[in-house]
Amino acid sequence: MLLEIEDLHVYYFTKRGVVRAVEGVSFELDRAEILGIVGESGSGKSTLGLAIMNLVPSPGKIVRGSIRLDGKDLTKMSEKELRDIRGKEIAMVFQDPMTSLDPLMRIGDQIVETILAHEDVSKEEAKRRALELLEEVGISRDRFNDYPHQLSGGMRQRVMIAMAISLNPKLIIADEPTTALDVIVQDQIMELFSKLRDEFGVAVILISHDLALELEVSDKIGVMYAGWLMELSKSEELAKKPLNPYARELLKAIPNVELEEQELVSIPGSPPDLHDPPKGCRFHPRCPDAMPICFKEEPPTKSIDGRLVKCWLYGG
Repeated sequence: MLLEIEDLHVYYFTKRGVVRAVEGVSFELDRAEILGIVGESGSGKSTLGLAIMNLVPSPGKIVRGSIRLDGKDLTKMSEKELRDIRGKEIAMVFQDPMTSLDPLMRIGDQIVETILAHEDVSKEEAKRRALELLEEVGISRDRFNDYPHQLSGGMRQRVMIAMAISLNPKLIIADEPTTALDVIVQDQIMELFSKLRDEFGVAVILISHDLALELEVSDKIGVMYAGWLMELSKSEELAKKPLNPYARELLKAIPNVELEEQELVSIPGSPPDLHDPPKGCRFHPRCPDAMPICFKEEPPTKSIDGRLVKCWLYGG
């Protein structure tokens, strides 16, 4: 097992009070596996990704739980130890490549700098690898000396992916990597992540609000709501029969392009304020299957045929 997360709690300590952004999240990720993390805005998806990198911004803090990569608990490491792991063993592709790339630096030089910062190789060797990486992600070697503003949004995202894989990491965390890209480019980026898994054995955590997109490439899907992991299932199982009502409602909200006429479905209400989440199940104010116990007690997480589900429908 590559990654093991157990009972992870991440809170933001604000002037208004404590924001329980991630609570009690546990899951495992194997090598060469893509895990999709989906949910509405504010569900804790991005905080989870940052926590795995141990990059939760202030005033956030990991308050409980463990994050083990190849058996090493990242929550117990010093900042120096973490710097050695970031990039080499875990890499992150952020949501907006324009703000992640240095606008005053050529894209090829940015990849070269990443390699030189972590590996003892010559500048010539680093440049050779940078050129190979650009080709690997579908960018011509001729663009090595281009600046970020000279590239399209999709190409900038490919540069970020090239930087992420430049040190052969075991795990890539991609936070909304297809935001603001057209559907054709989105599909190309998803194919690139599949290639990284199939050809290089890289594990990927793919964070997105687009469940339809994630179902196409992910081996497993984790559904988050208000800081909780509501369900974790194989993609095909989730698509056929979601267990948690929230996962079911998300699936129903995906438009069917094969139907000429259809009624668009949405989940009524809004996610809760995590300064003061509802008592009991956090989804109960919006849940069509809510029972009296849902208003009073937090549901347990149950294992059902290898799937995890947090819901009172499956007993206590």
